[in-house]
Amino acid sequence: MLSLVTLKRPTQPPQAKAFFAKITTPLCTQYPYLCVCLSLLISTTNFALATSNIRIIVPYGVGGGSDQHSRAMAQALEHTSALKVYVTNRPADGGAEAFKIFFSQTPDGTNVLQATDNLVSNYVAGYIRYHPTKDLIPIGITQLTYNQIYVRSDDTRFSNWESFVTFAQSHAPITVANVGNTGSMEYLMLNQLQQKLHLSIFQESYDRPQLRYQALLNKSVDALIEQPGDVKFLLEKYQIKPIISLVKQRPSGFLDVPALGDMKLAITPMFRFRGFFLHATTPPKIVKRITQQFQKAWASPSFQQFNKDNYMDLIPHYMEHHSAVQFIDQLIIQYQQKTQKTP
Repeated sequence: MLSLVTLKRPTQPPQAKAFFAKITTPLCTQYPYLCVCLSLLISTTNFALATSNIRIIVPYGVGGGSDQHSRAMAQALEHTSALKVYVTNRPADGGAEAFKIFFSQTPDGTNVLQATDNLVSNYVAGYIRYHPTKDLIPIGITQLTYNQIYVRSDDTRFSNWESFVTFAQSHAPITVANVGNTGSMEYLMLNQLQQKLHLSIFQESYDRPQLRYQALLNKSVDALIEQPGDVKFLLEKYQIKPIISLVKQRPSGFLDVPALGDMKLAITPMFRFRGFFLHATTPPKIVKRITQQFQKAWASPSFQQFNKDNYMDLIPHYMEHHSAVQFIDQLIIQYQQKTQKTP
């Protein structure tokens, strides 16, 4: 069953009901069958034209960064427009189920796909057949963020990045919890570290965020690669701590955590993007309207505060359709090149 959420049926506005009664009352007296036909026609037309409900389909589990991101956007949309927004999570099969559901729906703008750079990496790796900018229309990239590597705060085997590397070099393989499959952004970042530092890293992939985080807490894995906003609640409870930020310079908010430049690691940082997509055959007028609604929601104080609170303002830049297409197409080339170099 692909239908996941029952959208509320839009009701006719009072003025529409009054107008309908005015024109049909005289006709109904003389032509009752015509009255029935007119009623069905106008009701169907009103339903088809109504666009006050949309559903955001998220290919990741509840509680993770993409889920938080989508729900914050849903709230901002409802505050800045007349939309009623529903969020549906479908992390099964590495997120592939979400794509199946999305592409099975009518491309009328009532279903919006939330996606990340995993859309690009999975396309390059052949896990999905949908081209990110040909089969989909990016209506806005609303977050760009970075990775860190985390360990348990009470882990006595290593306390910082240097001791972690020393331990990893003598205890092969070391296990890192990861969200992505082979070829994902996290996978490629860890692969670069592995080659530069001659480490043996086994990457354990988890579709659901809570399972990924719990794997670190219950000592099933040695470390976790993740974005800081996704694990903010664990950081605030001091259950985990970052030991390196996988960017060239230390980002604000983590000035006490070394970055790639501090460790003299010549590694190309790869960023997580999160954005929203429509089907490529969605009518242009609908694309334009929904794009404007999402951009307005992104600019709202509540969503900007959400990004700031979750360390998602490292690169505070909104990418609308054209710039998003250019960015994603270039990212496809970058992933193809890095995937080819992966042993």
